Amino acid sequence: MTHFPNHLKREGAGLRSRVGLGSGLRGLLIHILVVGTFGVFLPWLRGIDFLDPVMIAAYACLGILFAAPAAAQAFAAGRPASMTDVLARIAVAVVYGEVMVIAILMAAFATVYLTHPYLPIAPDLPGLAKANGFGVAASVAMAGVAGWIALRFSAVAARSMMRVIFLALLLLFFFYSRWLPDATGVGSAAALMVAAAALIGLRRLVP
Repeated sequence: MTHFPNHLKREGAGLRSRVGLGSGLRGLLIHILVVGTFGVFLPWLRGIDFLDPVMIAAYACLGILFAAPAAAQAFAAGRPASMTDVLARIAVAVVYGEVMVIAILMAAFATVYLTHPYLPIAPDLPGLAKANGFGVAASVAMAGVAGWIALRFSAVAARSMMRVIFLALLLLFFFYSRWLPDATGVGSAAALMVAAAALIGLRRLVP
């Protein structure tokens, strides 16, 4: 683990290349479009309803939508040589997801408060912190699962499984969204258990 920062640096460069941020404008424009859609257009459309704790909690968990595919791409790019490689790929994918979440949330709050300058309502920051903790734990879990599937089967299988999981999460949110702010503690514990199981599985596949 003494060379872990070097692994992080290498994986960070690889991720920037894979998501199109290494060179050219296409990748940057795609990310700006994503932030503009989720961080500006949708909050502007919902107005003060965006400050609903359920909506904020859902936004705090968006990192999973970025971290899991990024991890699947990283593990598909080449077999990791060690568990240090594995941890670096997962860490970089999760950090990428969290950076996107922060950018989207900052844009969203700015949009709501700039379009409602006299709004006396403050966001539920403690609830946001708990939801973000759940989001990070879920991102680690799904990044680990995506990596295990990519190594055990294939990158195509990993992407397909992530789509199925995302669809299941979307349906779960659609029917039980009001429970999300109160379920972050239990969700975090469950996600950490999934993450631990994924890491054990990855350890068995990597020398």
